[in-house]
Amino acid sequence: MSGIRVESGHLFYFYAYDAGFEIALEKARPLCEASDSPGIAGLRPAPAHLQYRPRPLTVSSGSIPVPVSGKTYRLDATIKIFDFGVLSVTLTLPLEDLSLDEYAEIALSLASENGMEKSARDAARRLFDRIRPAISRPIFADLVEDYCVWHVGGFSPGLSGTEALARLPREIARLLTLERGELSEAAVAEIVHSPVRYFDNDLFLAEWNASFVYDPRFQDTVEVLEFLNVQSLELRFFDRLLHETIEGVSEELLSRRRLFHILHDPYEVPVRKLSGIRTDVSLIRERIYNALKLVGDAYLARVYEEARRKVGAEKHEATVRDQLATLTDIYTVLNNQAAAGRAETLELVIIILIGIEIVMGLLRW
Repeated sequence: MSGIRVESGHLFYFYAYDAGFEIALEKARPLCEASDSPGIAGLRPAPAHLQYRPRPLTVSSGSIPVPVSGKTYRLDATIKIFDFGVLSVTLTLPLEDLSLDEYAEIALSLASENGMEKSARDAARRLFDRIRPAISRPIFADLVEDYCVWHVGGFSPGLSGTEALARLPREIARLLTLERGELSEAAVAEIVHSPVRYFDNDLFLAEWNASFVYDPRFQDTVEVLEFLNVQSLELRFFDRLLHETIEGVSEELLSRRRLFHILHDPYEVPVRKLSGIRTDVSLIRERIYNALKLVGDAYLARVYEEARRKVGAEKHEATVRDQLATLTDIYTVLNNQAAAGRAETLELVIIILIGIEIVMGLLRW
């Protein structure tokens, strides 16, 4: 028992879903009575350009009851609509005047409750059905990317960020790892060894599936972490799409090799498919990474990079880059083979025409 109380705080649970290739925000707005997302509030000194481009829409989805251990918690549900085809559901539970142990128990109990994701998916699916006319190539993918943020606005007795880290390393480590058991000294030291600080009364730590935010001005930090979760979803979606495309093209080519078509290019459809997917992935990647740039805000940039490192985004990006390179290589080879096939067909047609001309000349004799 630490004896520390949480004066105020929030539990945030993020769930991101891919809904299609693109969402026309202005067309979607009247379909779901959405409003512009507040975006980055600029709670610390930051350039004016530090904002979403374009700004996503926000839709309130009411409260979602979640029963845990005989008690029902009502979490506020909001959904962000991103123009690059993602719906991000945030379930929020404000808390105040709890012991740190009670705070952690509620946080971890809700995180392990399967009904949370189902409720988030149902809310996203209902919104998807409402805004379907505004979605280009609509398809509600079965993938989900989730992330938790544990926010504390103030402790009692009051603690600086340094004091909180010194007095509560085990409690923070358990929250970050979603573990209830006693972690070893080495594990705790590893988990809390890279904090991000700005003022004396704040502290940020991240792990692969959760972050701990001790900060009375937390909104921008939470906004950045939600966007990182959206990026992680899209990286997983690209990974799956590219993997399935590469395997599908290989199987398709094996079946096509059995037949020889003089007047039909067997590589035309695969080449067109590869070109389209490669273009789509490149365009969406560009829009995602240009949607929110944190250059100019040293604190948010550090928060983003630390959380990004812990969730393994760089490895996912490397995988997607490698698959795109493989796709490009396959496209180049097939395109060259298609060009060679067309040249051979043209040569064959010319030879046939010359033969016909010779035969007709002989018959005229």
